[in-house]
Amino acid sequence: MLSFHKKLLAAAAVASLGLSAAVAGPWGGGDCPMMGGGPGKGHGRMGGDPEQRMAMKQQWRAERMELLQARLKLKPEQETAWKSFIAAQDAHSADKMKMRQTMRDQNAGAVGHFENRIQGMEQHLASMKAMAKATGDLYAALDADQKKAMDDFFANSPRRGMRGPGAGGNQATQ
Repeated sequence: MLSFHKKLLAAAAVASLGLSAAVAGPWGGGDCPMMGGGPGKGHGRMGGDPEQRMAMKQQWRAERMELLQARLKLKPEQETAWKSFIAAQDAHSADKMKMRQTMRDQNAGAVGHFENRIQGMEQHLASMKAMAKATGDLYAALDADQKKAMDDFFANSPRRGMRGPGAGGNQATQ
């Protein structure tokens, strides 16, 4: 009986090591700069080069906006509102990138650090308000089916990070 338990324990240990290797492979580094591997290793909380991560985020956002545009099936008279919406999103993204760069480059001491953070948050709020206005203008130009498509798109949008149950949205409908 004792040897059976030892064999079972050994099998569990081997399975555990196999599972550890499987988990460590895709998420433990490797070549992915976003996960801590590659030439920019050690930059940021997820590793990788900050500029490369920002370019990846911009590409992801551009693809999401192309998907939204396809789902909305915009009419020619709605194009101006769409272009304003995209311009506001681009400006918001540029503001965020500028704020991150300022934070990385700052050497302002403790008080200056917090003053810079406050200024960045105020700029972020102003940019969010401009984006909300452009979104409202676009939304007002949409018909009922398009509004539903836009509502569904943002309600089921994948979110950054883990913010609790359901935070990832329903990606199967994306």
